[in-house]
Amino acid sequence: MSASDPRRDALRRAADRIARCRTQPTAPDGALPLWNAAFFGLDRVACFGEADAETRQSVLADCAASMLAESWHIERCGIDYCARMTLTAEDDDERRLFALIGADEARHAGWLAPWLAPGAPEPDPFNRFIAGLAATGTPQALAFLLQVVLEGFGTTHYSALAAHCRDAGLADVFQRLSRDEALHHAAGLAAFRPDGLTPGDRRFLADATQVFLEMIRCGPQAVVAALDKGIGLGDQADVAATFAAIDAGAAGAAKLARLRRLMAQPGMAWLVDTLAAGGLFAPCPAPDCARIYTASR
Repeated sequence: MSASDPRRDALRRAADRIARCRTQPTAPDGALPLWNAAFFGLDRVACFGEADAETRQSVLADCAASMLAESWHIERCGIDYCARMTLTAEDDDERRLFALIGADEARHAGWLAPWLAPGAPEPDPFNRFIAGLAATGTPQALAFLLQVVLEGFGTTHYSALAAHCRDAGLADVFQRLSRDEALHHAAGLAAFRPDGLTPGDRRFLADATQVFLEMIRCGPQAVVAALDKGIGLGDQADVAATFAAIDAGAAGAAKLARLRRLMAQPGMAWLVDTLAAGGLFAPCPAPDCARIYTASR
């Protein structure tokens, strides 16, 4: 089906009308950069401070674009996840719950859209990974991973984005997202039954959480990529020094501790213990973060 297909266009317009009826119109107020250098840890990177104003602005714009694209893709993934959960619901109450959450996810994607660059952004490896989980996991495994863990993490993540955003409209959007994520996390706690996990579900969760945590452990890869694109970072030693300057370890440790608390639900000690035994709740040292980045450079 082409992008200009009349039916597809009509469906999009109908969805847009419904979405507009359920939220106050919000538009960018033109504040740039959307987040300052300190938010990304760039104020501690010497080459960033020594760059000219135009270059610094470009790096911050790339960091913001990556953050926004990630958030937008996650919300769109939530639409697909809720569609699956609605179809596989065991009763009317569960079906209604996931239909309502799916409607929220669709609104969230629409709220974020005005701040995206023209054209839908390509999903990064993290977004492709989450989309793959949503397409292949079973309802109970996904309720734990996507709602209890990911949406629980989203409450603090979106709240931080809101608190430090310089665009008042976008800050309001992220604050709304944070409030909704808290509701979705609570819904996940209600839907998830650890005693309903099959051996296959347990293997799925063990594999998926390992990959998920590895992505968090390797530090702010997108921020370093924006620096490399805008300024150039040299060899692997320079990249490692950049990760260290950003203080990726401390920031990563806080995120990993939060994820561990979210995973430590009743009946899930087996998973937390397995991940902890593998050192997956500890951030990678800066040289390891640098090796991961330069391998895909």
